[in-house]
Amino acid sequence: MVNGFSKYVCLFGLLFLVNAAMAQYQVKVTSWKHDIQDLSQRNSTVLDQNGERCALIKFETAVPGLFSFSLGAQQIEKRENKDDEVWIWISADVKKITIRCSDCTPLKDYRVSLKAGNVYRAQVTTGLPQETSTHQNLNLYCENAPFYISIDGAAPVLNESKNYYAELTVGTHELLISSKLFKPYSETIRLYRSQPLNDTIQLEPNYGVLIINCSQSDYVVRVDEEEYPSGDIHIEPGFHKVTVLKDRYETFEAMIEVKLQQKHEVAAILKPAYALFTIMPTEEETEIWVDGKFRGHNTTQVELGWGEHTIEGKREGYDTWEYSNHEFNASAPKTIRIPRLNRQYGALRISFYPIDATVFVDGQEVIAQSGVYSVSRIPTGSHFVQIRKPDYKTERDSFTIVAGKAFARDYQLSHMPHGLVSISTDDNVAIYRWNEEDDEHYYLARGSYSGKMPVGKNVITLENMNGVQCQYGMFVNEGDRNPSVKFPYMRKLMVRSNVMGKPQIRLESGNSFVDIKPNKKVKVEPQKYQIIVTKRGYQTYIDSIDMSLPTVEKEIYYATLKREGDTISHSSSKASGHHSPKLLQRYYDNAGTWFIGVIDFGYNISFTDTTFRNCHYINLGILPFRYKMFSASLLDFEMLVTGHMKDSVMKTLCYRPKISLVLPCGEGFAFTFYGGLKLNLYDAFGKNPTYDPEDPKKKIIKTDIYGGASMMLNGVGTFPVNIFAEYCWPIGKGAVPPTEHKERLFRVGINFAIGVDR
Repeated sequence: MVNGFSKYVCLFGLLFLVNAAMAQYQVKVTSWKHDIQDLSQRNSTVLDQNGERCALIKFETAVPGLFSFSLGAQQIEKRENKDDEVWIWISADVKKITIRCSDCTPLKDYRVSLKAGNVYRAQVTTGLPQETSTHQNLNLYCENAPFYISIDGAAPVLNESKNYYAELTVGTHELLISSKLFKPYSETIRLYRSQPLNDTIQLEPNYGVLIINCSQSDYVVRVDEEEYPSGDIHIEPGFHKVTVLKDRYETFEAMIEVKLQQKHEVAAILKPAYALFTIMPTEEETEIWVDGKFRGHNTTQVELGWGEHTIEGKREGYDTWEYSNHEFNASAPKTIRIPRLNRQYGALRISFYPIDATVFVDGQEVIAQSGVYSVSRIPTGSHFVQIRKPDYKTERDSFTIVAGKAFARDYQLSHMPHGLVSISTDDNVAIYRWNEEDDEHYYLARGSYSGKMPVGKNVITLENMNGVQCQYGMFVNEGDRNPSVKFPYMRKLMVRSNVMGKPQIRLESGNSFVDIKPNKKVKVEPQKYQIIVTKRGYQTYIDSIDMSLPTVEKEIYYATLKREGDTISHSSSKASGHHSPKLLQRYYDNAGTWFIGVIDFGYNISFTDTTFRNCHYINLGILPFRYKMFSASLLDFEMLVTGHMKDSVMKTLCYRPKISLVLPCGEGFAFTFYGGLKLNLYDAFGKNPTYDPEDPKKKIIKTDIYGGASMMLNGVGTFPVNIFAEYCWPIGKGAVPPTEHKERLFRVGINFAIGVDR
């Protein structure tokens, strides 16, 4: 029972709160009267269901859309929402009206007494915030932007766009809108709380059209001192002053009357008001300035309009020449000559120590006495001074001479440490020391020089009788701890080629040339040469070489010729001996090497006692023939020395012709397989000869067949090195059974070849 009672109490409290909240806003009719002056409904066509005229009730409200009306069985015949009123047409038989509004307590069964065709007025309120607002938005649109707008007599405000927005108090306001070339527009508006006011303003034109027809282009038009762009000009009706201007032409002026919305054409004829000036300076360095603008150095033509102009001739360190024309009004051409300008001078005084130093001003040596150089007239502008003396650091300075003023400065040269050097070169070659700071060569001697030289890096220049020079770098230490140095003047050059025979080789330098022989060292002067190598059946080879570089004392130059029609690229190599990547083709083209000395170091292995014997032997021979990968050695001799060097004796002297197969397989790398016949000449002609077993008195030559393989390093070059393994098998009458023959050898070792690359 208690719980049920609590529920009813809670429900009652909730309903009480809701009714209290709704009671805050309640529909009320504050006044009601019959409008006897309004007779608009006497002839109204709005009829009720019985065909009789309805009565019209005008409810005044701030927000007409808030309310709804209920009449019971009778219906509202017509309803209209006005700005601040709600009009309803109802039958005169209606006695009660219920007025409702959302969120408000309704006014139920409001009693009315109506007569057909009459108008009644009432004011209905609720107290809602919508009814109490004091401001509303004004939205205007005007096509003739920009325009000025004034509200209620306030100062006009410029509005740049076509739309204007403002928030005003509810009620009536006075608007005044104006725009240039349009008639002012005024209007009285009324703002209601119910909704914003949107209005469109159309201004009436108030201008005429001015059209300028000018005899020239790029002119300027002014109407009443206001400048306008070219084209049709819109101006207000009335009298106006029209001015047409163009640089260097007479001004055109006219008074015109412009009428409303009519076109007015003005023909403006501009007459020239300028002349052609030819300005000719006497000196080409003279600058030409006209009215403060630079126009050039040489003869210049300018067009100047009537009026005042200034023509100037300027040059740094000279007086300015000026020509002014104050009343120029003639159209005839005029020539103006700028005379030679007057030089401006100042004074200079330089003192220096040591007093016997040499002074240079602007690169020219000047005469100074007792450590002072002075001059009373020196041109204005920038100048450069150098004070030099051997064994002293050169002083360099720049200064500026101002017209009519003297410039003075003192200099103290600092002593430079030196060392004693001795330089020798070829006879009749002059020796100079080049001073990089001064860019000057100091002559030392001819052929040889001994004396002082500044500490540090020096550049020594050698020059022959024909003026051809070369340079060397030389670092000098302080004191006499400098060794004697010999700088060769002439350079040694050898030119080789990849073709057999004797190609024609020519060195060209300037207009002179010299023919040299291949594979022969020649002395050349230190300068740049063009190398031209020609041979029948081969393309002409042309390249350049610089023999004047200090690092080049001797040079071996390789010229790789290509056969006519050959597309394989052969690059030249200088002093390195390496050739092009086309290995096989290059090896085929190389003529080979005449080996004049071969030194082998190795071990001989005897199969009878399995002992190692350290042997020293020397091969002497040449390689006169080779076809592609095959070669033959017909003049090859071997001398074998055994034992220690202090008790060595010659053991063998062999003649060993052979044939070889060379397979290049890398840059400077090849495999060689060879075989041949070895004849021991020492057995026949030495102190201990070998005799025929069948005829003891007959000497025989012990004969061996040998063969081997080697890995050749620098195989396509001048000095090959071989790591080899060789097997020797005895044959002939001098041979004995294998088990007893102690000279059957297996040889391994390293081979060094010394030769000349053809």
